[in-house]
Amino acid sequence: MEYWGTPRCFQRMVPGNNALSTIATSIYYTEWTVAFTSGGTTVTSVGSWIVGATSGVVAEVVAITVTGGTFGGGDAAGTMRLKSKYHPTAVTTNWTSGENWKIGAGSDDGTFTALPVLAPKQDRKSAFPIGTPAKCALVTVLTNTELVDLDGGIPDQTALAGLPMKDGSSILLRDIEEIINFKAIDYAASSAGAVGIQYFF
Repeated sequence: MEYWGTPRCFQRMVPGNNALSTIATSIYYTEWTVAFTSGGTTVTSVGSWIVGATSGVVAEVVAITVTGGTFGGGDAAGTMRLKSKYHPTAVTTNWTSGENWKIGAGSDDGTFTALPVLAPKQDRKSAFPIGTPAKCALVTVLTNTELVDLDGGIPDQTALAGLPMKDGSSILLRDIEEIINFKAIDYAASSAGAVGIQYFF
């Protein structure tokens, strides 16, 4: 059986009528550090997916250090290490300082006290070497039909230019150029399609 590497990053895209692409911070392994306060009674732990309550930006927690208070008491404070930071409907976006985050169906499970800071390439605290390129990426259509392009072109709904991928279908992008060039758009206008991308390293 072919070895794809270890899955380390994930991205979900909901392109709608505007083509979206893979993001560099998942193609090349990236981590961030962010300070927080007011950690709520829902415990944020390694492996938690947190979502900005206002921005909708998503990330996975790699490590967390509580320097004061407790989650049980609703006043935890400290720092988090994050990876797989993305927004499902935009290529570039960020949280804001003072924004709350939520887990699952929550609404206020903590507050960012600053913007996330990129970890340096030689950071020894990272879970995996920063900047390492993905070996391959597994693309799966999660809902409806998407129109995708693999060579850097922009898929076009009107001209139906691109490769149609139905709900539940998958394709493996086997080299860095394919991963960088990948783009997706709804096959039919405003059909609310979604794509999941698992990056292997």
